[in-house]
Amino acid sequence: MAKATKISWTDSTWNPWKGCTKVSKACIGCYMDRSMSRNGENSKIVFKQESEFNRPLEEWKTGRKIFTCSMSDFFHHSADEWRNDAWEIIKKTPHHTYLILTKRPERIKDHLPDDWCKELYSHVWLGVTVEHQDTVHRIHTLGEIPCEIKWVSFEPLLGEIYLEKKELEIIQWGVIGGMSGYSTGEFKYEKTEKSWFLSLMYQLRSYNIPIFFKQLGTYYHYHEFKVADWAGEKYCKNFPSRFQIRQYPKYNYGEVEINNSKINK
Repeated sequence: MAKATKISWTDSTWNPWKGCTKVSKACIGCYMDRSMSRNGENSKIVFKQESEFNRPLEEWKTGRKIFTCSMSDFFHHSADEWRNDAWEIIKKTPHHTYLILTKRPERIKDHLPDDWCKELYSHVWLGVTVEHQDTVHRIHTLGEIPCEIKWVSFEPLLGEIYLEKKELEIIQWGVIGGMSGYSTGEFKYEKTEKSWFLSLMYQLRSYNIPIFFKQLGTYYHYHEFKVADWAGEKYCKNFPSRFQIRQYPKYNYGEVEINNSKINK
């Protein structure tokens, strides 16, 4: 997971620690939980990965987008003793762009480095997961943090979301996706209605917020469109064109300015 990834909106993943605990309905089909369960590991135990910890500093010399803690939550309380060391690595590698996504935004403010500011950490994007209306409050908490790019992952989208002006003025990038999982059992997927996708896309577009439509979800792999977007999230002939939008916010990445762009993979 550290060197290559099938997650379409990032270049690499970095997991200085692994394992997590569930906090909301969005955690039901968690791929970290599924992956660790398949390997006979206890996903509820958070542990430091010594072999991965220094990789961005020691091995990755070329700038890249790095999804940080794809197999955990960067702000999980069990990682408090290691987080300062991770922040130090992040500070020393400004040629990378670190995309940090959390379902625990209430812990962000008290667990930032002492010298946190947009100038020193402009290469860090802080994001929150918002899966249904009950979790929109996470955007408000994110809005309290000074940060270069504030983003929201609306994945898995589990209901229609209505955003007000106060939320839309905070969001600088929106990632959208359906729920992945299995047809039966503990990790059973749910259907994301197309109208939920379209409504959210309309709201974000009304504020010129870049949209990255990641995937439709497992339901549409088996039904209706029968798209294979769950396997690498690459577009196929059945992937509806209205959802083929993959934009990024304008930012400096590896000394190259990248503008909002549509990327069809």
